[in-house]
Amino acid sequence: MFQNIRLCWKIKRIDRIMIESIGVRNYALIDKTDIELEKGFTVITGETGAGKSILLGAIGLTLGQRADVSALSDKSKKCIVEITYHVGGYALREWFEENELDYSEEVIVRREISADGKSRCFINDTPVSNKLLKEFGGYLIDIHSQHQSLLLGQPEYQINMLDAFCGSGELLSVYQEKFNRRKQCLTALKSLRESARDADKEKEYLGFQLAQLEEAQLKKGEQEELEGELAVLSHAETIKSVLSRLVFDLRDADQAIVTVLKNSRNSLASLKEMVKEATEYGARLDSVILELKDLAEESEHKAEDVEYNPRRIEAINERLSVIYDLIFKYKVEDVEGLLALKEEIARKLEGIQGYSDKIEVLEKELAGLEKEMDELSGKIHELREHSREPLCEYMKSLLVELGIRHPEFVVSMVPSGEYTFTGKDEVKFLFAANKNQKPGEIAKVASGGEISRVMLSLKYILSKTKRLPVIVFDEIDTGLSGEVAHRMAQMMREMATRMQVISISHLPQIASAGSCHLKVYKEDNSEHTVSRIRKLDAEERIREVAGMISGSEITAVAVEAARNLLGQQGG
Repeated sequence: MFQNIRLCWKIKRIDRIMIESIGVRNYALIDKTDIELEKGFTVITGETGAGKSILLGAIGLTLGQRADVSALSDKSKKCIVEITYHVGGYALREWFEENELDYSEEVIVRREISADGKSRCFINDTPVSNKLLKEFGGYLIDIHSQHQSLLLGQPEYQINMLDAFCGSGELLSVYQEKFNRRKQCLTALKSLRESARDADKEKEYLGFQLAQLEEAQLKKGEQEELEGELAVLSHAETIKSVLSRLVFDLRDADQAIVTVLKNSRNSLASLKEMVKEATEYGARLDSVILELKDLAEESEHKAEDVEYNPRRIEAINERLSVIYDLIFKYKVEDVEGLLALKEEIARKLEGIQGYSDKIEVLEKELAGLEKEMDELSGKIHELREHSREPLCEYMKSLLVELGIRHPEFVVSMVPSGEYTFTGKDEVKFLFAANKNQKPGEIAKVASGGEISRVMLSLKYILSKTKRLPVIVFDEIDTGLSGEVAHRMAQMMREMATRMQVISISHLPQIASAGSCHLKVYKEDNSEHTVSRIRKLDAEERIREVAGMISGSEITAVAVEAARNLLGQQGG
């Protein structure tokens, strides 16, 4: 959640975001409720189990939190949670445009959950993904719960807190863009280097194959031509004999076919006056005679060309042997297959060289990114270093006001030695609540009440140094009372002058500090028990605070004490 707060600070602040209303339908014990909120400090009170946390869970749905079907009280109806924000104080128009959403200063965020588990999210009635809803929610509201108190012990949360205080947000944003690009470069380099190593293993063999195929000097259609020539040379005598006999029969024999046909043509000529078709027949015979004469001439030339040549046969066999060996070796069908393989091998070898070129480009980019990241992380480190002591001193003064008499608060920072998403520093918050106690990790040495006070102090400081969005405190005052609770109430009230603050509380000191007081309570109807919420008027507030002071039996003393508390707070 805190990371989302930091994102919000990137946006130019004009005024402040305000939750105008919250509507809940069919969520846990809440069948139907509509809450109108005001600027400033709103407190929510009610008995344990009345439904305060349920309301918080409903709000969480509009921030993209996981939907649980079991939360539907009536499985025949949808659960609907709707929050209306006034966002005119933030320059959010660009974000809306980037995500192809219609912008307006009044934004309605809605989450619907059906009984079959299907969830739908809307921003101004436009369907959006849960991821986008969560991103948008980060600009709007920060819920401080017990879970977030646990986050205080995590290094990432602590360094984000320090960055928010020192104002390194813009530098860190640029650094993180380069961090992500560096991560992409490293991934790409790893893949390329693995591919290059695999390619290098076969580079020598590919080179041998290419040399062998190039040495063969293969030509397209060569195999068919050689095989045809070999067939002719291997049967030269037979071919010569058959063709010579054909020439003899057609042209040179006593009764040669051409001679016989000529005689027949001459005989037909004598019939042309008696048989009208005779002329046509004569013309057709002329055509046949001409064709047979050409056939005889060509056959004669072919017979003359065909000669038995053992040396040529040997040469052809040797060449075909080379071709056949290559075809068998590379498991292709013909010379064309060998030529295609040659081109493929050449491309692979060229690609191997391409790996080196690509690796070189990425390595240069990586070196440039790391140089820039070193410069940015150095500047971020300086800001953090200059802010450590002021933050520690401020924290200690606030913790004293919150009842910790001898607090120690230390921001430890050491170089990480490697690039992380937050720079090159390791940051730890160390805390001690007692005099002469060695500061230790907050999660290990602080009680629940102490962690709450540390967290509130941090949020208070950040609300002054950086503008936060709407913040909801969920029983941050647990385990506290008396003057400490009173000071905590004052701090929340002051924060509310800079932002909208909503606090769920069991303490009268906190409840009396609010400018608006909402009460959550249970009500029995004819079928089941439901949670209700309503705004209290002045007299109702007195009785509610009095009840928080004295318990179930409200005494006159408690009422007077409540009047005094509310008077002190201006409530």
